[in-house]
Amino acid sequence: MIRKITIFALLFALLSCPDLAFGKKKKDNKDKNVPTPIFIGNDRFEEVDLAITNEMEQINGEWNVVEINDEPVVPEAGSRVYLNFDVTSHFLYGNTGTNAINGTYKLNKDNKISFDDMLVTRKSGGYFQHIERDLLKALDDVTSVALVKVGDTEYMEMKNRRRDVVIKLRRQNLDFMNGPWLVKTINGENVIDRDIKLVNDIDMLTVNITSGCNIINGVITIDPNKEFAIEYEDLKSSHRQCPNIDTETRLLIAMEEAQFCRKRNDYEVELLTTERDEMGKSVNKTLVVLEKVRLEKNPNDF
Repeated sequence: MIRKITIFALLFALLSCPDLAFGKKKKDNKDKNVPTPIFIGNDRFEEVDLAITNEMEQINGEWNVVEINDEPVVPEAGSRVYLNFDVTSHFLYGNTGTNAINGTYKLNKDNKISFDDMLVTRKSGGYFQHIERDLLKALDDVTSVALVKVGDTEYMEMKNRRRDVVIKLRRQNLDFMNGPWLVKTINGENVIDRDIKLVNDIDMLTVNITSGCNIINGVITIDPNKEFAIEYEDLKSSHRQCPNIDTETRLLIAMEEAQFCRKRNDYEVELLTTERDEMGKSVNKTLVVLEKVRLEKNPNDF
């Protein structure tokens, strides 16, 4: 009698916990029909699925590995973990944070992906070797890819046969900073002088500034391990004394303090840094607001 009661109690417990009864592991699989709110700083964004319709535009190029099996990837200082897709030859290369990696890949129309001829150099990486181990093991499990967008940031999700995301990559894309800009504000103060212009060349990693008097050239540094990280360094001026030299000086100081950038809208971007508020909390501070130079269309052009 006691044995029957015990068996009945066990069956009841199993039926009350179906995940346990059938040996299923709980998964936090998101409902793709419900937008996922994500906060970056104080800004709220929704995760949006992107259909892969153009492999050259959407896949080609460099992607930073940011998560492996839901664990953040934190490489050793000075190293990077990334994959680069060469769509023209379907060649894949990159770095595990310790060793170079290269091979080939195939991407089908149904977003199924496979890798072949994968080779890895054999440099010892000490403690950070585990990132390489986890990355290579996860790549063996990948069967498909998907693209999602959060704000202005694009992510690639590599999934296994069970549709679990095993590798998450982020595209480092600061193309929105390219081109000529007018300096709109410096440390919250409007800039009346519209002769001050700034031209970013993200591909060449250079910046050129004309203040109406001086010409200033500098170098742009981008940290691919940090989202939207940008720094202006080695800014050199022609050092002519000008009526607006104070504005020029404030601009150069603000640009040298900049740590990252952000797109405000289709026509404005801002350079920011972080500082501590009165409560000791880290907050973003806008240093410079840039306004896109809009080229007026000539009515005689067809």
